[in-house]
Amino acid sequence: MFSGIPPLPAEPVRPPSRGEARAAAEAAASSTLQVIGPACDVIQEGSGFVAADGYVVTNAHVVAGMDDPEVRSAVGGSSDATTVLFDPDLDLAILSVPDTPGPPLPLATEPPDRGAPGAVLGYPQGGPLDVRRAAVRRTLDAVGRDIYGRGEVERLVLELQTLIRPGNSGGPFVLPDGRVAGVVFAASSGEDDVGYAIAAGEVDDPLRTAMGRTTPVDTGPCIG
Repeated sequence: MFSGIPPLPAEPVRPPSRGEARAAAEAAASSTLQVIGPACDVIQEGSGFVAADGYVVTNAHVVAGMDDPEVRSAVGGSSDATTVLFDPDLDLAILSVPDTPGPPLPLATEPPDRGAPGAVLGYPQGGPLDVRRAAVRRTLDAVGRDIYGRGEVERLVLELQTLIRPGNSGGPFVLPDGRVAGVVFAASSGEDDVGYAIAAGEVDDPLRTAMGRTTPVDTGPCIG
């Protein structure tokens, strides 16, 4: 996540109201998917969301080494997917899914202000769809490593006040108006109620690049 010593989290902000979190969840629940598949003799699991007709955004580390990803919706449907863009630097991947189960979620291309309320949706620990209230503590130009711990990369990152668990990776941080403000990709190593999301503005160019693609790309080696 960070090269060197991680910065201390910003001061806490007011948590979202139940109504604000509910509005975000209702806007995004049908479009938030579980991403699952075999990779290096294990089953990898994460989350993702519909970002355009036929395309799902997730993290690169969710599908690293995975040849045959599958997406599953909260109501039980599943579809085969094809990884058509894999960016281990930003930690983003785009999947082609011909029959996406929910409507595309718009991206908030400008970073939200400190205190902006919303919800994080995903499938932590391989369980059912989970919704957590979340708020922005700050926006960071974070210099860290790529998903393999090699070269340095700079990402625009949202520091979120929320609980992030394994399996949340790739899921959306959604504002009450239904826009995705970030893609969850990491939890704080020192604070249980702090996590990080790649700012949605970083997703715009990769998504445009992936549009129209249906041919699989190399998803690199597995992680760990």
